[in-house]
Amino acid sequence: MPVLGINITKIEIEKKGGAIGRVEVNLSPQIEDVRLGELRMPTGKINGIEVLFEYRINYRPEIASAVVKGMVFYLPPQKEQIDEILDLWEKEKKVKPEIFAEIVNFITNEIAPLLMVAAKDMKIPYHIPLPRVALKPRE
Repeated sequence: MPVLGINITKIEIEKKGGAIGRVEVNLSPQIEDVRLGELRMPTGKINGIEVLFEYRINYRPEIASAVVKGMVFYLPPQKEQIDEILDLWEKEKKVKPEIFAEIVNFITNEIAPLLMVAAKDMKIPYHIPLPRVALKPRE
């Protein structure tokens, strides 16, 4: 997995009111910046990509909102891809879809447990649905 780590710099969750009825949750991960990064290891320095992100969670009706900001360190499979990724970002403010998906999946896996605990403590709906057991009528 090319994502080596995450550094969360901001967590903000605001409860705005109670919900009656159906609640929709919208997850909006965004990349704010991409830059050259360096990771110091016991064997030496590793160059890679620092990806600064913002992960927004909005509820409808507007009962709550959440924002998580931070940075992940992305190490492409080949070193030559570092320049390609940085050039694409500098020219178009984009990253390749497969890189975006990998980064967002990593971020979601890392912050989901934290957001679940916060949602439980604040008594707001979870941002992802929990599995439920349903009984089938006997035949």
